Formats: sequence, structure tokens, C-alpha cells
Amino acid sequence: MPPSRRTGLNVVRKRRSDGTTIEYFYDRKTKRFLGHDRAIALESLAQLSISPLQAAGVQTGSIAALIVDYLKSESYRSLRKTTQILYRGYLDRMREDWGDIPARAITRQDVLAIRERLSVTPRKANQVLSLLQILLGRAKDSGLVSDNVAERFGRLHIASRTEIWSYRMEDAFLERARPTLQLAYLLLLYTVQRPSDVLAMDAARISQRDGRMFIALRQAKTGALLDVPVHTRLVPHIQRRLAELTREDLEQAGVITARIGPAPLQLLVPSPTGKVWANRNFARAWDQVMGRLGLAHARELFKCGKSKEEVRQELSAQHRQRRDLRRTGIVRLAEAGATTPQIAAISGHGIDYCQRIIDTYLPRRTEVAVAGMEAWEKHQERTTSKVVSIAATRGRLM
Repeated sequence: MPPSRRTGLNVVRKRRSDGTTIEYFYDRKTKRFLGHDRAIALESLAQLSISPLQAAGVQTGSIAALIVDYLKSESYRSLRKTTQILYRGYLDRMREDWGDIPARAITRQDVLAIRERLSVTPRKANQVLSLLQILLGRAKDSGLVSDNVAERFGRLHIASRTEIWSYRMEDAFLERARPTLQLAYLLLLYTVQRPSDVLAMDAARISQRDGRMFIALRQAKTGALLDVPVHTRLVPHIQRRLAELTREDLEQAGVITARIGPAPLQLLVPSPTGKVWANRNFARAWDQVMGRLGLAHARELFKCGKSKEEVRQELSAQHRQRRDLRRTGIVRLAEAGATTPQIAAISGHGIDYCQRIIDTYLPRRTEVAVAGMEAWEKHQERTTSKVVSIAATRGRLM
């Protein structure tokens, strides 16, 4: 069969008043005008036939092409903004490392090798392989590969954090932190909320009912709507911040300014520019305080004759993160006698999740063991209680 002579061009010829003929070349599919010169029109048509991926240097069927396709998908766009940012960081790195590799060239052994290589950082390994599983699943659905070799890759175990802040650590941090970070610390602890939710709190969310202050919020991660009672220790700090905002409003009352858009939020914990903290900037400011804490503690340990390795191990054991404050608040609530449903109503966690936190940490707390023993010691009666008697008659006690 002879080769097709169809070029994809549509030609329209028109005769001019002087008797000459002019040609108009169009893309047959899109009807796009490509000029009057045939050679230039053919070159333009060839460029148009190149897919956007090929124009960007991305080969069809490669990991890079799958990443581009996933980023445009509804599955990705429907994710929370924070999740999109997290995924985008991993996907960009995957595209940089494996972008040119065809999806069909990836084997099960490659997946297991990636898992082994990243095993020193299990959280990262699980996330990378989960995204690879999503990409290859989409490739399977589109017919690019016959099997998803990343399915059931075997997640690496990630030990749950159990660290909490001690009162000594708390005092040391508040002593060295600027007022904004002091309020941030107390809000994280006493509202038992995530840093992202605390940094979004503004004055409009504060209310007073029946002599108690409340903070209303909707959790960004879960969408749960909460009305958190404010701890008495936190109240004066919030009142001080509200007074600052009132003074700022009075100072601005006499200044005429033109503003486009809604009024700025009156944030409880603003950044130095008065806006919502960027996560990385808040982390940097927080870590600067933690760095000063660590340096002071290291000096004390060196004065006590500790070696460099012993100091390093001690600092590592004593390191605390911002997210540990939420767990600390839950544990302190439980130690104070709050029930699991009461704690869950404040933190916004599920009751089962709160109970797991309590079960994980409280049994190892010396204070809890001592309190239990003291309660036993105070109970000096030698008579059998009514509850035990009933249980024994039902065969529950031996």
C-alpha cells in the first residue's frame, strides 16, 4: 500500500483582482489558520501535533508524564491544600529522580529496593511508595501497564511519639520566648489543638458565656466545629492580646486609609508582619527558642562533667516538638481526672483515639502510680466492699 499523502492541511485558494492566486493553509482538525506559505504551514502543523508533555520534554508513559497527569486530576485537586503541598513536594522529587523511567519498566524488585533504601526514614518511604502506588494504579487503569507492582508494598512501622512537655521545659521555654510565641505555646497546650488551627485563631472567635471564655474554631484537618472552654491560666494572656488589638483599632481610627477587600484578621498569634504565619517561618522562630534552650542545657551538662556524646544523647532525649503539646494537654487533662469523652470534646479527637493516647502514656507515669497507691493507702477499711461481694457471687473473682 502506498504511503498516505494526507498532510493534515486544508488549502483554500482565492483569486485576486490582479489575476494572481493566494493560498490559505488551515489545520484540518482545528481549523486554525497557519499562513500562506506551505512549508511554514507544514512546520507549524508538526509543532501542533506534539503533545504538551512532549513539548515540555516529558515522554508519554514515563513517571514524569504520570505525575503531570495526576496533578491535573480531580483526585489531586480534591485533596486538602496542606495535603496537596505535601504530595507536591514528594512528587517533584520523584519526577527529578525517576521522571524519565517508563512506567512499564518498573518492576516489583525496584519497588522493594526503594523501600529498603528509604527504610532509614520510614515515614518518607511509606509516603513515596504510596504515591508510586497511586501513579501506577492510574497507569494500569489507562492501559499503560498490566500490573500495579507497587500494590501491597508493605508499610514500614513508624513508632508513635509518646513525648510530653514537663513543667520544667515549659517554664524554660516561656522564659526565653517572645510574647507572641508565649501565647502560641499556651494556646497549643490549653486548647489542645493543632498548630495550624492555633495560628488561624482570631479575636472574632472569642466569646464570653456564663462567666467563662470560649474559643470557637473549625479544625482545618477534620472540619470538626468546636467551642473550646479557655483554661483560667490562658485567660489573662488572651485578654492582654485583645487589649492590644483594641489599642491598635483606636490608633487607626483617626487615620483615613483606602482599603480594597475585607478587613485584615485580628490574629491572636500574628507573624511579625501582622499576617498569618507561614508554617516554615513559625517553625523557624520556634526552633530558635528551642536552640537557645538546648544550648543552655548543654552548658549545664558540660559543667557537670558530661562527655560530648553524653550531652548529645541527653539533648536528643529531651527534645520536644510543637505537636507534642497537644498530647501533653490530653495527658494533663487525664491526670486531672477528666474523662475520655470530656477530653475528646475539647481536643476534637475521636473518643477511641483519645483513649489510645491515654493508654499509651498514663500507665508509665510514676505520678499516676503514686496517686493510685496513695488512694489505696487511704482506704483502710478491712471489710469487703459491696461491689466486690456482688462480683464474687457472680463468679467474676476467684
